[in-house]
Amino acid sequence: MFPTGLVASGIKLIELYGGFTAGGAAQVIEAVDGRVPVGVGSFTLEATAPLPARQAESIQRLNPPTLKDTSEYGFAQAVIAPNSGRTVYLSGQFSGNTAGQVLGATMAEQIRIAFGNLKHAIDASGARPEHVVKILVLVADHQQEHVALIAAEIKRLFGTHIPASTLIPVPRLALDGMRFEIDATLVIPN
Repeated sequence: MFPTGLVASGIKLIELYGGFTAGGAAQVIEAVDGRVPVGVGSFTLEATAPLPARQAESIQRLNPPTLKDTSEYGFAQAVIAPNSGRTVYLSGQFSGNTAGQVLGATMAEQIRIAFGNLKHAIDASGARPEHVVKILVLVADHQQEHVALIAAEIKRLFGTHIPASTLIPVPRLALDGMRFEIDATLVIPN
């Protein structure tokens, strides 16, 4: 049978022994020189031309008309992240100092400090706030008035680059006196 081919991202996949299979002999191959064929199981990968530089895909934030526009609360109903990026998972940040002591006597203070710590974690990962695609907020003894405090900090940190968000009221958090925690998932486009 004459080989057939598939071109994707500057690499030509030549079928040698039959149909293409999903999940068969698959591996990630990084082309060092765009002209050297590399064998993979029953397939041969061969560059058709030097690989072009990828353009950075953008993160899309959506509040579709069929759902409530949640922008005023500082989050989007859906966020579409590019598949050509690095994913970063940040642990829950709270209003703690470097010794792990809980700071802030009021909910507003704890929220403000926790968002500051979230920004430090974002910076340490090499990302920027606009790379955050999802946040998870845990609030002990949650009250409706906390929503406005949280929304204000979300808007201050993310501006118009609002992430998807979930707020979960909980009876207690990890440390005595800890009332607020936020974690985040980021995608840094290539």
